Amino acid sequence: MALYIRVVLLLFITNSAYAQLHFHPERSSMKITGTSSLHDWEMTVNEFNVTGVITHTQVQNLKATIKAKSMESGKSIMDDKAYDAVQADDYPEIIFSAKTLQISGNSIVGKGNLVIGGESRVIDLDAEIVKNGAEMQLQGKVPLKMSDFDITPPTAMFGTLKTGDEVVIHYDIFLTK
Repeated sequence: MALYIRVVLLLFITNSAYAQLHFHPERSSMKITGTSSLHDWEMTVNEFNVTGVITHTQVQNLKATIKAKSMESGKSIMDDKAYDAVQADDYPEIIFSAKTLQISGNSIVGKGNLVIGGESRVIDLDAEIVKNGAEMQLQGKVPLKMSDFDITPPTAMFGTLKTGDEVVIHYDIFLTK
């Protein structure tokens, strides 16, 4: 009987200290913005997923996966050029992963690995947390240079329209423990 009580207590303590994150895609959003020689542009990410485990002070084994061909601008020519740039046929997912991110106040900070088109780079992550009971909303943005991932910024109209090298990934993610 004493062993049974210890096992139950151990399970209770373990479950309250570590909680699997549950992603809510219907409420979450992600977009990518950039510039060009003609006008600014934006692509909405329609399919992405987030998994991980959270404690009071850390997010562990965080993984965010974007389906590359779910990025849409509303212009098929731009979409096709973006898919070619990130090599979506060969690398259908863009993946961010981090073993451990620190929770400090209303922020999550740390470094993780971002893989785009088969090229991997370590990037900084700094997200704002809005807590509402068991629900967490993570908001932030990540500026990147396409050239850092060996991506040549796309061009159009025989090179007269040039995309800027810098892009920003904006995210607003809803999770529950």
